[in-house]
Amino acid sequence: MTTDPHTNEYLAAIEGMNDTYGWRDTSNTLPALGDFVSGCTAGRRWSGRVESIDGDRMTLDVGGAWITASAKDITH
Repeated sequence: MTTDPHTNEYLAAIEGMNDTYGWRDTSNTLPALGDFVSGCTAGRRWSGRVESIDGDRMTLDVGGAWITASAKDITH
């Protein structure tokens, strides 16, 4: 969950639909806060922990530095 109440409401609605209808599109699943992920943005490889999520954009702590990446940039 994030600190933004609108985002939290949106995420809760998605979970509610999953509970009700029993489906989930895992092709667009975003990592959770604190997850360790790796990826490549603009030809540069990175790995770090997810610190915040805003739509499909994430801020990551990559060993003391911060980067913003798109969810599509995640490779692992």
